[in-house]
Amino acid sequence: MIYWNGQIINPENFRVPTYNISPFSTHQLSFLNDILHFENKNDDFEALNRKFGIHEFTLNGKSAIAIALSFYNLKFNDEVYIITATGNKYVSSCVTGEIEKKCRWSRELSEHTKLIFVIHEFGMVYPNMEGLLELKLPIIEDRAMSMFSTNEVDKIGKYGDFAIYSLPKFFPLQYGGILRYNNKNFLNNQIINNSKPFQIDLKKITNFFLSQEKDIIQKRKENYKYFEKLFNDLNISSRLKLNDKEIPSVFMFSSENLNLPKLKIFMQENGVECSVFYGENSFFLPVHQNLNQFDMNYIVNLIKYFIIENK
Repeated sequence: MIYWNGQIINPENFRVPTYNISPFSTHQLSFLNDILHFENKNDDFEALNRKFGIHEFTLNGKSAIAIALSFYNLKFNDEVYIITATGNKYVSSCVTGEIEKKCRWSRELSEHTKLIFVIHEFGMVYPNMEGLLELKLPIIEDRAMSMFSTNEVDKIGKYGDFAIYSLPKFFPLQYGGILRYNNKNFLNNQIINNSKPFQIDLKKITNFFLSQEKDIIQKRKENYKYFEKLFNDLNISSRLKLNDKEIPSVFMFSSENLNLPKLKIFMQENGVECSVFYGENSFFLPVHQNLNQFDMNYIVNLIKYFIIENK
């Protein structure tokens, strides 16, 4: 344990602060309970339906992926062509693991391709969705980390048969996914009533947080810009060049000089959820709406300490 520049580095195990990619924190539990037990007989779910169309609540994003894949009758030798908004070759096992239960996956289009899986990553959206439509293949859009991002024609999440969402990436929740149905053909024998206890709870909670959408978007943009300033002062540049319609789920920076795997271990030991963006010299950190400037200064202060100690 070290006292450095006004904060503790490597604190005792039970006094480590927690900064997660998700805005969830322990104190939110009582607040979520209040939302669930607040009696409002005039609940208006118009915002929920407008945002997600015909949708089904799931326990998490992986469950939503599994349900979507189940509609395609995929065979062992079939391939799912995975496209990512950043162009990086890395794909989370949350996606590949579900696909591998059905068939193979590839980063290239081939004669075996039966489905296109588009990942709108970290707030960035894939820019050529219209071009993908010309391939005449079914499409699933993964918006797990890009819930609030869209394109100029506001169609992200509406190009594919399905869109996948992960609620804890943007709301202070421990669980929750959404599968959006865009292809009415898949609804012929599918009854969606969201009547399971967890679905009833998620409907009410998600609707509540959607009422704060504009504030959430604005705060995430402000936090991203503040991180950019702090890292510019360290001569470290941001990796994601987001436009005004792209809302960050993380702050990502690039560095050729830092030992990023070692930095990951150090930051996690000091309570900051983070990771290396594998396949390139980039690293990502929380940027959610519940961070304030003190929190971001605290996180960057840890990185400053790491830089000094590892020269």
